[in-house]
Amino acid sequence: MRLAAAQAVMIYHLVFMSWAEEGARGIRAVVGEPVIFPDAVAWGSLGWVGVQIFFVISGFVILMSAQNKSATEFLIGRVTRIVPALWFFTVLSALVLLAGGALTLSELTPRFLRSMALFPVGPWVDGAVWTLVVEALFYAAIFAIIRAGMIDRITTVALAATGFNILFWWVVLAGEAGLSGDMGRQLAVAASSYKLRVTLISTNCYFVVGATLYQVFMRRAVGVNLTLFLINFGIGLIATYYAARSSLGVAQYGQTPFAAVAVWGGLTLLMSLCVLFRVGSSPRAAQFATVAGLLTYPLYLINQITGGYLLGLFFRSGLSPVLAVILTALVCTGLAAIFALVLERRMQMQLSKVLWHCRRSIPVLREA
Repeated sequence: MRLAAAQAVMIYHLVFMSWAEEGARGIRAVVGEPVIFPDAVAWGSLGWVGVQIFFVISGFVILMSAQNKSATEFLIGRVTRIVPALWFFTVLSALVLLAGGALTLSELTPRFLRSMALFPVGPWVDGAVWTLVVEALFYAAIFAIIRAGMIDRITTVALAATGFNILFWWVVLAGEAGLSGDMGRQLAVAASSYKLRVTLISTNCYFVVGATLYQVFMRRAVGVNLTLFLINFGIGLIATYYAARSSLGVAQYGQTPFAAVAVWGGLTLLMSLCVLFRVGSSPRAAQFATVAGLLTYPLYLINQITGGYLLGLFFRSGLSPVLAVILTALVCTGLAAIFALVLERRMQMQLSKVLWHCRRSIPVLREA
Protein backbone atom coordinates (compact mmCIF):
# COMPACT_ATOMS: atom_id res chain seq x y z
CA MET A 1 0.00 0.00 0.00
CA ARG A 2 2.89 2.36 0.69
CA LEU A 3 4.29 1.71 -2.80
CA ALA A 4 0.86 2.24 -4.37
CA ALA A 5 0.53 5.53 -2.45
CA ALA A 6 3.97 6.65 -3.66
CA GLN A 7 3.02 5.78 -7.24
CA ALA A 8 -0.17 7.82 -6.85
CA VAL A 9 1.84 10.83 -5.67
CA MET A 10 4.23 10.38 -8.60
CA ILE A 11 1.36 10.31 -11.11
CA TYR A 12 -0.05 13.42 -9.42
CA HIS A 13 3.23 15.22 -10.02
CA LEU A 14 3.92 13.95 -13.55
CA VAL A 15 0.42 14.09 -15.01
CA PHE A 16 -1.02 17.10 -13.17
CA MET A 17 1.46 19.29 -11.28
CA SER A 18 4.03 19.18 -14.11
CA TRP A 19 1.86 21.71 -15.98
CA ALA A 20 -0.66 22.98 -13.42
CA GLU A 21 1.74 24.12 -10.67
CA GLU A 22 1.87 27.86 -10.18
CA GLY A 23 4.67 30.02 -8.86
CA ALA A 24 6.59 27.49 -6.72
CA ARG A 25 9.43 26.97 -9.21
CA GLY A 26 9.34 23.25 -8.55
CA ILE A 27 8.37 20.53 -10.99
CA ARG A 28 6.77 22.95 -13.48
CA ALA A 29 10.05 24.85 -13.72
CA VAL A 30 12.25 21.81 -14.38
CA VAL A 31 9.92 20.24 -16.97
CA GLY A 32 10.40 23.17 -19.33
CA GLU A 33 7.68 23.49 -21.96
CA PRO A 34 5.00 21.23 -20.50
CA VAL A 35 2.46 18.95 -22.10
CA ILE A 36 -1.01 19.53 -20.68
CA PHE A 37 -3.25 16.60 -19.78
CA PRO A 38 -6.68 18.25 -19.48
CA ASP A 39 -8.55 14.94 -19.71
CA ALA A 40 -6.56 13.55 -16.76
CA VAL A 41 -7.42 16.31 -14.27
CA ALA A 42 -10.29 14.36 -12.69
CA TRP A 43 -8.05 11.47 -11.60
CA GLY A 44 -4.54 12.90 -11.88
CA SER A 45 -5.30 15.72 -9.45
CA LEU A 46 -6.29 13.18 -6.76
CA GLY A 47 -2.85 11.64 -6.31
CA TRP A 48 -1.98 13.87 -3.35
CA VAL A 49 -4.28 11.68 -1.23
CA GLY A 50 -1.40 9.21 -1.20
CA VAL A 51 0.22 11.47 1.43
CA GLN A 52 -2.74 11.00 3.78
CA ILE A 53 -2.46 7.25 3.22
CA PHE A 54 1.23 7.50 4.18
CA PHE A 55 0.27 9.17 7.45
CA VAL A 56 -2.12 6.33 8.35
CA ILE A 57 0.53 3.72 7.56
CA SER A 58 3.07 5.64 9.64
CA GLY A 59 0.74 5.59 12.63
CA PHE A 60 0.65 1.79 12.39
CA VAL A 61 4.27 1.09 11.47
CA ILE A 62 5.93 3.61 13.78
CA LEU A 63 3.99 2.41 16.80
CA MET A 64 5.00 -1.13 15.89
CA SER A 65 8.65 -0.09 15.56
CA ALA A 66 8.53 1.60 18.98
CA GLN A 67 7.68 -1.60 20.83
CA ASN A 68 10.35 -2.81 23.29
CA LYS A 69 12.73 0.02 22.39
CA SER A 70 14.30 2.68 24.53
CA ALA A 71 13.77 6.31 23.52
CA THR A 72 17.35 6.47 22.24
CA GLU A 73 16.98 3.29 20.18
CA PHE A 74 13.77 4.56 18.66
CA LEU A 75 15.15 8.01 17.81
CA ILE A 76 18.37 6.71 16.29
CA GLY A 77 16.35 4.19 14.29
CA ARG A 78 14.10 6.93 12.90
CA VAL A 79 16.97 9.32 12.11
CA THR A 80 18.92 6.62 10.30
CA ARG A 81 15.77 5.68 8.38
CA ILE A 82 15.01 9.22 7.17
CA VAL A 83 18.25 11.17 6.86
CA PRO A 84 20.39 9.25 4.30
CA ALA A 85 17.73 9.28 1.58
CA LEU A 86 16.72 12.84 2.44
CA TRP A 87 20.27 14.12 2.08
CA PHE A 88 21.05 12.07 -1.02
CA PHE A 89 17.97 13.14 -2.96
CA THR A 90 18.13 16.72 -1.71
CA VAL A 91 21.60 16.98 -3.25
CA LEU A 92 20.34 15.32 -6.45
CA SER A 93 17.33 17.65 -6.67
CA ALA A 94 19.54 20.69 -6.04
CA LEU A 95 21.84 19.68 -8.89
CA VAL A 96 18.85 19.17 -11.17
CA LEU A 97 17.43 22.60 -10.30
CA LEU A 98 20.78 24.21 -11.03
CA ALA A 99 21.33 22.26 -14.24
CA GLY A 100 17.84 23.09 -15.46
CA GLY A 101 18.20 26.78 -14.63
CA ALA A 102 15.11 26.72 -12.44
CA LEU A 103 16.92 28.45 -9.56
CA THR A 104 20.11 30.44 -9.18
CA LEU A 105 22.68 29.36 -6.61
CA SER A 106 21.70 32.19 -4.27
CA GLU A 107 18.02 31.21 -4.53
CA LEU A 108 18.77 27.53 -4.12
CA THR A 109 21.08 27.74 -1.09
CA PRO A 110 18.46 28.60 1.59
CA ARG A 111 16.10 25.98 0.16
CA PHE A 112 18.87 23.42 0.25
CA LEU A 113 19.75 24.17 3.87
CA ARG A 114 16.09 24.05 4.94
CA SER A 115 15.67 20.68 3.24
CA MET A 116 18.80 19.14 4.73
CA ALA A 117 17.74 20.25 8.23
CA LEU A 118 14.02 19.46 7.78
CA PHE A 119 13.30 23.06 8.68
CA PRO A 120 9.53 23.43 9.24
CA VAL A 121 9.12 26.56 7.09
CA GLY A 122 9.70 26.39 3.35
CA PRO A 123 10.25 26.72 0.51
CA TRP A 124 12.47 23.68 0.16
CA VAL A 125 14.37 22.06 -2.68
CA ASP A 126 11.48 19.63 -3.08
CA GLY A 127 7.93 20.37 -1.98
CA ALA A 128 7.62 16.83 -0.60
CA VAL A 129 9.77 17.87 2.38
CA TRP A 130 6.74 19.35 4.18
CA THR A 131 5.34 15.84 4.68
CA LEU A 132 8.66 14.73 6.18
CA VAL A 133 8.38 17.60 8.66
CA VAL A 134 4.97 16.22 9.68
CA GLU A 135 6.43 12.74 10.02
CA ALA A 136 9.33 14.06 12.08
CA LEU A 137 6.96 15.78 14.50
CA PHE A 138 5.04 12.52 14.88
CA TYR A 139 8.32 10.70 15.60
CA ALA A 140 9.16 13.36 18.16
CA ALA A 141 5.80 12.78 19.85
CA ILE A 142 6.41 9.02 20.02
CA PHE A 143 9.93 9.67 21.31
CA ALA A 144 8.49 11.84 24.10
CA ILE A 145 5.91 9.18 24.93
CA ILE A 146 8.62 6.51 25.21
CA ARG A 147 10.83 8.82 27.28
CA ALA A 148 7.88 9.48 29.62
CA GLY A 149 7.33 5.73 30.03
CA MET A 150 3.86 5.89 28.48
CA ILE A 151 4.29 3.72 25.39
CA ASP A 152 2.37 0.91 27.11
CA ARG A 153 -0.44 3.40 27.72
CA ILE A 154 -0.70 4.53 24.12
CA THR A 155 -4.46 3.93 24.17
CA THR A 156 -4.75 6.66 26.81
CA VAL A 157 -2.70 8.97 24.61
CA ALA A 158 -4.92 8.12 21.63
CA LEU A 159 -7.98 8.85 23.76
CA ALA A 160 -6.63 12.30 24.64
CA ALA A 161 -5.78 13.01 20.98
CA THR A 162 -9.27 11.92 19.97
CA GLY A 163 -10.82 14.28 22.51
CA PHE A 164 -8.77 17.13 21.06
CA ASN A 165 -9.77 16.17 17.50
CA ILE A 166 -13.46 16.06 18.36
CA LEU A 167 -13.29 19.51 19.94
CA PHE A 168 -11.16 21.02 17.17
CA TRP A 169 -13.28 19.77 14.28
CA TRP A 170 -16.53 20.58 16.09
CA VAL A 171 -15.35 24.20 16.33
CA VAL A 172 -14.29 24.12 12.66
CA LEU A 173 -17.66 22.80 11.51
CA ALA A 174 -19.50 25.22 13.78
CA GLY A 175 -17.43 28.03 12.30
CA GLU A 176 -18.25 26.82 8.80
CA ALA A 177 -21.93 26.97 9.68
CA GLY A 178 -21.54 30.43 11.20
CA LEU A 179 -22.39 29.25 14.71
CA SER A 180 -19.23 30.30 16.55
CA GLY A 181 -18.56 33.87 15.45
CA ASP A 182 -15.51 35.33 13.75
CA MET A 183 -13.04 33.05 15.53
CA GLY A 184 -14.91 29.96 14.34
CA ARG A 185 -15.00 31.23 10.75
CA GLN A 186 -11.29 32.01 10.85
CA LEU A 187 -10.53 28.54 12.19
CA ALA A 188 -12.68 26.97 9.47
CA VAL A 189 -10.56 28.79 6.87
CA ALA A 190 -7.33 27.85 8.69
CA ALA A 191 -8.29 24.15 8.79
CA SER A 192 -6.98 23.81 5.22
CA SER A 193 -3.75 25.70 5.91
CA TYR A 194 -0.20 24.42 5.85
CA LYS A 195 0.46 25.66 9.39
CA LEU A 196 -2.22 23.43 10.90
CA ARG A 197 -1.21 20.45 8.75
CA VAL A 198 2.50 20.61 9.56
CA THR A 199 1.90 21.04 13.30
CA LEU A 200 -0.25 17.88 13.40
CA ILE A 201 -3.30 19.88 14.48
CA SER A 202 -5.34 18.94 11.43
CA THR A 203 -3.34 15.82 10.47
CA ASN A 204 -2.87 13.89 13.72
CA CYS A 205 -6.17 12.07 13.12
CA TYR A 206 -4.50 10.06 10.32
CA PHE A 207 -1.73 8.89 12.63
CA VAL A 208 -4.26 8.03 15.35
CA VAL A 209 -6.19 5.91 12.82
CA GLY A 210 -3.01 3.92 12.12
CA ALA A 211 -1.99 3.67 15.78
CA THR A 212 -5.39 2.43 16.96
CA LEU A 213 -5.49 -0.03 14.05
CA TYR A 214 -2.19 -1.41 15.33
CA GLN A 215 -3.63 -1.78 18.82
CA VAL A 216 -6.64 -3.66 17.45
CA PHE A 217 -4.31 -5.80 15.33
CA MET A 218 -2.37 -6.68 18.50
CA ARG A 219 -5.64 -7.42 20.38
CA ARG A 220 -5.04 -4.68 22.95
CA ALA A 221 -8.16 -3.08 24.46
CA VAL A 222 -9.94 -3.98 21.24
CA GLY A 223 -13.27 -2.37 22.07
CA VAL A 224 -11.78 0.99 23.07
CA ASN A 225 -9.28 1.10 20.22
CA LEU A 226 -11.83 0.08 17.61
CA THR A 227 -14.08 2.91 18.83
CA LEU A 228 -11.18 5.38 18.65
CA PHE A 229 -10.31 4.07 15.19
CA LEU A 230 -13.85 4.67 13.92
CA ILE A 231 -14.07 8.15 15.46
CA ASN A 232 -10.75 9.24 13.99
CA PHE A 233 -11.63 7.62 10.68
CA GLY A 234 -14.70 9.84 10.57
CA ILE A 235 -12.59 12.85 11.53
CA GLY A 236 -10.11 11.85 8.81
CA LEU A 237 -12.89 12.10 6.23
CA ILE A 238 -13.56 15.66 7.40
CA ALA A 239 -9.84 16.53 7.43
CA THR A 240 -9.43 15.15 3.91
CA TYR A 241 -12.37 17.25 2.73
CA TYR A 242 -10.73 20.40 4.06
CA ALA A 243 -7.35 19.43 2.59
CA ALA A 244 -9.06 18.82 -0.75
CA ARG A 245 -10.66 22.27 -0.72
CA SER A 246 -7.21 23.85 -0.77
CA SER A 247 -5.82 21.45 -3.40
CA LEU A 248 -5.13 22.80 -6.88
CA GLY A 249 -7.56 20.43 -8.57
CA VAL A 250 -10.47 21.71 -6.48
CA ALA A 251 -9.45 25.36 -6.05
CA GLN A 252 -8.43 26.02 -9.67
CA TYR A 253 -9.92 23.27 -11.81
CA GLY A 254 -13.38 22.81 -10.37
CA GLN A 255 -13.04 19.26 -9.08
CA THR A 256 -15.19 18.06 -6.21
CA PRO A 257 -13.49 17.63 -2.82
CA PHE A 258 -15.68 14.62 -2.11
CA ALA A 259 -13.70 12.55 -4.63
CA ALA A 260 -10.61 12.80 -2.41
CA VAL A 261 -12.72 11.94 0.64
CA ALA A 262 -14.04 8.82 -1.07
CA VAL A 263 -10.58 7.72 -2.23
CA TRP A 264 -8.98 8.18 1.18
CA GLY A 265 -11.87 6.57 3.04
CA GLY A 266 -12.18 3.61 0.68
CA LEU A 267 -8.46 2.84 0.60
CA THR A 268 -8.06 3.24 4.36
CA LEU A 269 -10.92 0.82 5.04
CA LEU A 270 -9.55 -1.64 2.47
CA MET A 271 -6.08 -1.45 4.00
CA SER A 272 -7.47 -1.85 7.52
CA LEU A 273 -9.47 -4.94 6.59
CA CYS A 274 -6.41 -6.45 4.91
CA VAL A 275 -4.41 -5.85 8.10
CA LEU A 276 -7.02 -7.30 10.44
CA PHE A 277 -7.60 -10.39 8.29
CA ARG A 278 -3.86 -10.93 7.70
CA VAL A 279 -4.18 -10.69 3.92
CA GLY A 280 -0.83 -11.27 2.24
CA SER A 281 0.87 -12.82 5.26
CA SER A 282 2.50 -15.68 3.35
CA PRO A 283 6.32 -15.70 3.26
CA ARG A 284 6.40 -14.90 -0.46
CA ALA A 285 3.97 -11.99 -0.10
CA ALA A 286 5.91 -10.71 2.92
CA GLN A 287 9.16 -10.77 0.94
CA PHE A 288 7.58 -8.81 -1.90
CA ALA A 289 6.05 -6.34 0.57
CA THR A 290 9.43 -5.77 2.20
CA VAL A 291 11.06 -4.85 -1.11
CA ALA A 292 8.07 -2.71 -2.12
CA GLY A 293 8.26 -0.89 1.20
CA LEU A 294 11.97 -0.18 0.76
CA LEU A 295 11.32 1.45 -2.64
CA THR A 296 8.65 3.77 -1.34
CA TYR A 297 10.65 6.47 0.44
CA PRO A 298 13.31 6.95 -2.28
CA LEU A 299 10.58 6.98 -4.94
CA TYR A 300 8.71 9.63 -2.99
CA LEU A 301 11.84 11.82 -2.89
CA ILE A 302 12.92 11.38 -6.51
CA ASN A 303 9.71 11.69 -8.49
CA GLN A 304 9.01 15.43 -8.31
CA ILE A 305 12.18 17.35 -9.22
CA THR A 306 14.33 14.66 -10.84
CA GLY A 307 11.21 13.04 -12.29
CA GLY A 308 10.03 16.36 -13.71
CA TYR A 309 13.42 16.98 -15.29
CA LEU A 310 13.39 13.53 -16.91
CA LEU A 311 9.84 14.09 -18.10
CA GLY A 312 10.90 17.28 -19.87
CA LEU A 313 13.84 15.48 -21.51
CA PHE A 314 11.58 12.71 -22.77
CA PHE A 315 9.03 15.23 -24.08
CA ARG A 316 11.72 17.07 -26.00
CA SER A 317 13.15 13.84 -27.40
CA GLY A 318 9.94 13.31 -29.34
CA LEU A 319 8.16 10.73 -27.20
CA SER A 320 4.40 10.97 -26.96
CA PRO A 321 3.13 12.44 -23.69
CA VAL A 322 1.80 9.09 -22.47
CA LEU A 323 5.04 7.25 -23.27
CA ALA A 324 7.07 10.06 -21.67
CA VAL A 325 5.11 9.73 -18.42
CA ILE A 326 5.35 5.93 -18.41
CA LEU A 327 9.09 5.98 -19.11
CA THR A 328 9.67 8.63 -16.43
CA ALA A 329 7.73 6.58 -13.88
CA LEU A 330 9.71 3.45 -14.76
CA VAL A 331 13.07 5.23 -14.57
CA CYS A 332 12.22 6.86 -11.23
CA THR A 333 11.09 3.52 -9.83
CA GLY A 334 14.27 1.85 -11.10
CA LEU A 335 16.53 4.55 -9.62
CA ALA A 336 14.66 4.31 -6.32
CA ALA A 337 15.18 0.55 -6.33
CA ILE A 338 18.92 0.89 -6.98
CA PHE A 339 19.29 3.37 -4.15
CA ALA A 340 17.16 1.34 -1.72
CA LEU A 341 18.74 -2.03 -2.45
CA VAL A 342 22.37 -1.02 -3.06
CA LEU A 343 23.20 2.26 -1.28
CA GLU A 344 20.69 3.11 1.42
CA ARG A 345 21.37 0.29 3.85
CA ARG A 346 25.11 1.02 3.88
CA MET A 347 24.49 4.72 4.48
CA GLN A 348 22.08 3.93 7.30
CA MET A 349 24.56 1.60 9.00
CA GLN A 350 27.31 4.21 8.89
CA LEU A 351 25.05 6.94 10.25
CA SER A 352 23.81 4.62 13.00
CA LYS A 353 27.38 3.90 14.09
CA VAL A 354 28.16 7.61 14.24
CA LEU A 355 25.03 8.41 16.28
CA TRP A 356 25.60 5.58 18.76
CA HIS A 357 29.22 6.63 19.14
CA CYS A 358 28.25 10.27 19.76
CA ARG A 359 25.08 9.71 21.76
CA ARG A 360 26.59 10.81 25.09
CA SER A 361 27.53 14.18 23.60
CA ILE A 362 24.07 14.74 22.08
CA PRO A 363 21.66 15.65 24.93
CA VAL A 364 18.50 14.37 23.25
CA LEU A 365 20.06 10.92 22.73
CA ARG A 366 21.05 10.41 26.34
CA GLU A 367 18.85 8.02 28.23
CA ALA A 368 17.01 9.47 31.19
